[in-house]
Amino acid sequence: MIEKFLIYIATFLNISKGYNKTKQFFRTLFEDDNYKYKKVFDIFMILIVLSSVFILLYDVKNSLGKILYIYDIYVVTTIFIVEYLIRFWIYNDCRDIILKEEEEAVFLGRKFDTKKVLKEIIAKKIEYITSPFAIIDLLAILPAYRPLRILRIFMLFRLFKVLRYTKSVNNFLAILKTKKFELITLLMLVGFITFIGGAVIYVFEYKVNPNIHNFFDALYWSLITISTVGYGDISPVTHQGRILTMFLILAGIAFISFATSIIASAFTEKLQELKYQRIENEAHKLHSFYLICGYSKVTELVATNLQKEKEKFIIVDLDTDKIQSATEKGFLALRGDITKKETLELFNFEHIKKIFILTNDDIINTFLTLSLSSYSNKEIIAIANDERNEEKISKAGARYVINPTKISALFTSEYIGNPVSFEIITAIFSTKSQIKVDEIEILEDSFIANKLLGEYDFQKDKLILIGVLKSNQTKLFTHNISLMNKYFYFNPDGEIKVEAGDILLVIGDIRSINYFKFRMQKSSL
Repeated sequence: MIEKFLIYIATFLNISKGYNKTKQFFRTLFEDDNYKYKKVFDIFMILIVLSSVFILLYDVKNSLGKILYIYDIYVVTTIFIVEYLIRFWIYNDCRDIILKEEEEAVFLGRKFDTKKVLKEIIAKKIEYITSPFAIIDLLAILPAYRPLRILRIFMLFRLFKVLRYTKSVNNFLAILKTKKFELITLLMLVGFITFIGGAVIYVFEYKVNPNIHNFFDALYWSLITISTVGYGDISPVTHQGRILTMFLILAGIAFISFATSIIASAFTEKLQELKYQRIENEAHKLHSFYLICGYSKVTELVATNLQKEKEKFIIVDLDTDKIQSATEKGFLALRGDITKKETLELFNFEHIKKIFILTNDDIINTFLTLSLSSYSNKEIIAIANDERNEEKISKAGARYVINPTKISALFTSEYIGNPVSFEIITAIFSTKSQIKVDEIEILEDSFIANKLLGEYDFQKDKLILIGVLKSNQTKLFTHNISLMNKYFYFNPDGEIKVEAGDILLVIGDIRSINYFKFRMQKSSL
């Protein structure tokens, strides 16, 4: 009867969307550092803890008013109890244990082992109850029972709850955990020397030194001496005691140096890992950004321009030295293989604007293009260092393939044939120039949407219209260029109607362009 009831409850909970969704929500809220609301929850709990400790300190000399009393006993304690119970609930899935046993029983043709299931469930819950943080959570609840004033001292354990909500402290503890063996060995050695020192001073100075009344006094003196604190409340009076003091001071300096070296080496080993974790977290949180694969000279120029335009981007490369170089220049860079699943999962591809593939190797560019185009339908812009590879990279999935050598040749020929034009073009694209060529996307319901170009005076905004890129192909004009199912109308007629999603290519002062964009966004909203 009991086994049928357990199986029924487990099956019901397993198929219940509401139950699973609620449990997953709390798991994410408590454990997932990338969840946007976890930081809010952590700050809220830290404030609750600090306020409760402040009430304890205030209660020492003052009598709590009704409001503070209700807040401390009912509000704070209720929050802690609810949090403790939720963590107790989400620690493991009891239904999985029941269903696993039921599946094995059916498969092997044996009887459902109720005792085994209950024993495993209880063991898992006890495992949580006896964990350090669960003990701290429980001790933080005890002060609510006011009749026993001695329990109020446990209020201070609420400060330890802050460790649960501060990632930096948890990182510090995790680093120390990597040197657990060394630190325990050092602690045991310190304890042994402290005991020996206390025993020796007790033998030599008991009944001689008026400040040493018992063995505890001797241990106390030994500990503060070996820690190099030396309060001076107990001082040796015999020659043997003073010699022992010198030995303990030297031993204390050695122990402190040893402990410092252990912690320093642990941080050195983990520093790079923590740095990568921070970058991975930043990458996961990016919204509306460019993904750049490969760090090269071209990447540096593209990243510099994106940074100037205040656009978000991240560079991914396998070479540690290149990533270091990119980081030193102030770029957000991550070491990883963009073709691997674990690296791809760091990014939310829905938030990627475009993908740039800019390595110096065309074989790598082709492979990256093929991998990313099969994983996502985001627009890919790649470079082909050799003109013969342009078609291969294009077939691999790149929407635009750029050949730096060809562009350099075009600029060189322009300089030879038209040196003045070359100087002007160079000046316009120079980072120091206030004049730029920019794209302006027409926003829905903006002041220029669904109007003929002839109805708007661009000269009034100190802008020169070069052309319009339209996806609507119902009406074609003589001066147009076909671009990937879109048409670019150079020096367009006033009869062209601009619609939401069309792109204006303009040239003008940066301030004029930015002001035009601002007006468009404002009118659209």
